[in-house]
Amino acid sequence: MEEIALNFANFANKDIESIAIIRGRVLRSLQGYLLDRGFKQLLPILMSPITDPLNHAVYPAEIEYEKRRLKLTASMIFHKQLALTAHGHDKIFIVAPNIRLEKPEIKDSENHLLEFSQFDFEIRDADMHQVMALIEGLVKHVLSEVNQHCSAELAQLNRQLPHFEDNFAVYSSDELHAEYGDDFEQIMSAEAQTPFFVTNYRREFYDRETPGQRGTYNNYDLIYPYGYGEALSGAEREFEYEQLLYRMKELAMDLQPFGNYLEAARRGLLQPSAGGGLGIERLLKFICGKRHIRDVALFDRTVGTRFLF
Repeated sequence: MEEIALNFANFANKDIESIAIIRGRVLRSLQGYLLDRGFKQLLPILMSPITDPLNHAVYPAEIEYEKRRLKLTASMIFHKQLALTAHGHDKIFIVAPNIRLEKPEIKDSENHLLEFSQFDFEIRDADMHQVMALIEGLVKHVLSEVNQHCSAELAQLNRQLPHFEDNFAVYSSDELHAEYGDDFEQIMSAEAQTPFFVTNYRREFYDRETPGQRGTYNNYDLIYPYGYGEALSGAEREFEYEQLLYRMKELAMDLQPFGNYLEAARRGLLQPSAGGGLGIERLLKFICGKRHIRDVALFDRTVGTRFLF
């Protein structure tokens, strides 16, 4: 009963209203920026025979419907690729809820949620450099909009947003790992005063391997400064059937669940593309100057939560 009382006490915190107003401005700014550039907004897909297998272990999030197992969406990566084949859908975005039942080993994480929202986008025939330029413009636009329209709310939060004029730096994971070791993202984030990109991660099979260069990858993460950590993950996509098979076998994946997806690739339906997913709660956490991700949401969905409601 004491936990319930504390939960409702948080509802009365004046920061909650300020965060809600900023959240609305952030979503409006994100959507407007892409709509003004010819993107089409899709509605999210919440269940499917397949979802993102991810590059780290999570508990399965599944339901059974009419004797068939359906997975709850961990990310809309496959649906984004398929959507680009529709007439006029060469640039798309989704405000997409994701379910990732993280293992308890990361219960102390300040950045992970069991369910969260991504601002997910994909561009047909784009390369990583075009998308990274779009991401930089998008982030700078959102910060500018919040500064302009939410000054009272930022004052309530005692938050002065940084202004980033310079281009975001780009580093390779190889060079950072050699200099800082396994925790290079965390170390660099704590030291940085401007967001930066890190490229060339070995991870999901759908992140495109650099043509002609085995073991290097055309992918990228955006990292916030001041210790706020990862903001976005993205990549150019694998789309060719033989290369998809190679990457999936390299990771010792079970091909059977992905049969329909692979058949679409075999028929040449998948197209070259690049995109990414920006964590909305993480962006809000950075903008509001909060250090724990639970502080920007009414209902706690952090790893290890007791799910009061």
